[in-house]
Amino acid sequence: MASNNDETKKKQGWNVKELVELSDQAPAERVDLDPTKFDRLLKQKNVRVKVYRTMYCPNVKSIDGSEHNVDCDMCMGSGYIDMRPICTDALLQNQLGESTQMPEGWHDGNSVYMTFPRGIELQYFTLVELIDFTDIFFQRVSRSHTNIDRLKYNCKRVNVLLDQYGVEYYQGNDFCLNEIGDIVWKEGKGPDPETIYSVHYEYPPRFRAMTAMHVNRFSQYKVDGKVQHVKFPEQWMLTKEFLVLRRDKDGNEILPNSIPNYNEESPEDE
Repeated sequence: MASNNDETKKKQGWNVKELVELSDQAPAERVDLDPTKFDRLLKQKNVRVKVYRTMYCPNVKSIDGSEHNVDCDMCMGSGYIDMRPICTDALLQNQLGESTQMPEGWHDGNSVYMTFPRGIELQYFTLVELIDFTDIFFQRVSRSHTNIDRLKYNCKRVNVLLDQYGVEYYQGNDFCLNEIGDIVWKEGKGPDPETIYSVHYEYPPRFRAMTAMHVNRFSQYKVDGKVQHVKFPEQWMLTKEFLVLRRDKDGNEILPNSIPNYNEESPEDE
């Protein structure tokens, strides 16, 4: 049976309509593309992902205008909202990795082709997040005046943490990670506040759909004497997201560690 992906049924925001089924007008010597083989390929070679419903933020002054509040509480000024993720499969192909230095830092321009099951449809800028795999990242952090330090991405594991004095700290002994990937220092552990340290860690990569490679692919498939009109799986090229807005489990934005003003003269220098 060539029905749509059962994972989408009754899933809020993803309940895809059923296939059109008509009588066979030319039954002799049919040549069918087999959608079940596409499904089998995805099941055997897949990675698990979350696919979001991405759309424009509606908090604007007019429909045809671009005026948007940079302090918007709905999208945090990004102009896009990512909602109602669905866990599904994807086939990854043709990965390309490149890094470019920009004013904001190093931009990891990694791009990848992803093919999704029938019923999982994307649009430009759709957010996709890998569930079971991680990438590595490193950054500098200034120790906060609390026991929690924020990282750029949701950290899954710290590989190395070294402060500016050459002291190394270890996950499990000196700090742990909370449920949203922050560093939580244990009592009496860690460097002094405002001490700079470097951290090398792992995080779940996130991608944005940028180019439609194979979409709107339609065919017919004969089953039980009827002909079903089938839409085949979509393939998109996605680019890794690097300007990330971190949010907690309730959807609230997580602000990064404040950066001390190291150029400010102290009273002892006066």
